[in-house]
Amino acid sequence: MVYRVVMYLIRHGETPSNGQGRYIGWRNEHMSQQGLSQVNRIKSRLPLFKKVYASDLGRCVETAAILSGSTGTTKKLREYHFGDFDGRTYEELKTQTGYQQWLNNMEKVTPPGGESLPQFKDRIMYFFSEILNDHSHTDEPIAVVTHGGVIRTMLHHWSKHSGSMWDWPIAPGEAYKVLLEKEGDQWILSQVEHITAS
Repeated sequence: MVYRVVMYLIRHGETPSNGQGRYIGWRNEHMSQQGLSQVNRIKSRLPLFKKVYASDLGRCVETAAILSGSTGTTKKLREYHFGDFDGRTYEELKTQTGYQQWLNNMEKVTPPGGESLPQFKDRIMYFFSEILNDHSHTDEPIAVVTHGGVIRTMLHHWSKHSGSMWDWPIAPGEAYKVLLEKEGDQWILSQVEHITAS
């Protein structure tokens, strides 16, 4: 038997830090008016969801509330924890040795006060493994409201190609509709559609 799951991966609407090019990880910033407009526009291109899974950070909770009347929140869906780099721009950080070391080797260098990339991947992959197994016997699509880093990482993981997570563009207020199929104990990306508000 082939198990299939349809999932919508939705990035929260824009925040002030997104608009300013600042790192924003676990800092609990709310959506800007631009972000609210983005989410209201994308809503017309999405189905009605009975329930949405969301990161517990404000920008995702606000996005999920616009898309569904029922939201389950979890810390497991939070963005990568940028630690001391959070709230700052590339221009503000580029002369710092620790920042350059992290940029050059993210797999092995952890931002001060943040989390390692393997910790981040383990955290989000555990969550997605759980909900995919829970929903693999139903036809109901799964809706997940989360962050850009989470969405790119999971699409790269499921696609099994050798490129980069940055091959998957996902601006604030955009989404991906994906069809996942289980092969053995692995979920594989079978179909994908990038959904934008325009």
